[in-house]
Amino acid sequence: MDSGKIGVVTVLYNGERVLDDFFRSLGEQTYENFTLYVIDNHSQDRSLAKARALASAVRFETVIIAEPENWGVAKGNNIGIVRALADGCEYVLLSNNDIVLAPDTIDNLLRGMLYYEAAVAVPKIYFFDGDSIIWAAGGTYRFWRGGTRHFGFGQKDTGQFDEAKRIVYAPTCFALIHRDVFQTVGMMDEWYFVYYDDTDFMYRTYKARIPIFYIPQSELKHKESSSTGVGSPFTLYYLNRNLLYFTYRHHSFVKLLYTVVTHWGVHLLVHPFLYGRDQYRAERKGLYDGLKKIFGYAR
Repeated sequence: MDSGKIGVVTVLYNGERVLDDFFRSLGEQTYENFTLYVIDNHSQDRSLAKARALASAVRFETVIIAEPENWGVAKGNNIGIVRALADGCEYVLLSNNDIVLAPDTIDNLLRGMLYYEAAVAVPKIYFFDGDSIIWAAGGTYRFWRGGTRHFGFGQKDTGQFDEAKRIVYAPTCFALIHRDVFQTVGMMDEWYFVYYDDTDFMYRTYKARIPIFYIPQSELKHKESSSTGVGSPFTLYYLNRNLLYFTYRHHSFVKLLYTVVTHWGVHLLVHPFLYGRDQYRAERKGLYDGLKKIFGYAR
């Protein structure tokens, strides 16, 4: 099957250790009409050199764009998206590089997109080290708690998520997107830098009534948070800062007030007993900076 060229866009930052599996599994794809766009956000390890070495040894076309500083995931994705669209790609496949694909991952994802007449399609994603433990089988938004929820997270796969369906949200760690979507909803909001940039993009897509489908026949494994670290001060800062901004952009004042009060309450009353000093300070700074952005931001 060949239904149009795909631009696979991946943002690279200090990901040297995951690149072998990423390039290898891309090279094994049964769908071959794609170009890989690697946007290196000024990695401080040997990621860029390794990506260039791997690119020289694979059969698929690779375009490597070396940036002079770390712009963040959102802007990195935008750089790749713009280049892929300019090169005539019919689809953009936003992809983490800390993933390992099955040989038919892209093929099945595109087949499902065409069959269901979707504009965005996402696969079933497993934890890399788990025994068929699901990381995401699509997802939804958590209105009052804030953020998002992955369907099937942490569950053993026994076939309970084997039905394709229309969804409202999925992470963009591997998301196939038709080029027309960007004309309708725009690009990634670069202020997020990292985290919630994909939530924001998917929410705008959902609100525009653009069909997003979960395609379970397409599968891959995900090495979660390989470059940022789960629970790190970096992660806590951006998650808290960006949640407030996302809520402000897309929800009512009542919802925003609820989010601010509950998150500050948990920060002040619970997290002093759970977090280390650096984690606690990072979370507080994220909440402060989120409020500063809201009060200084005009819709």
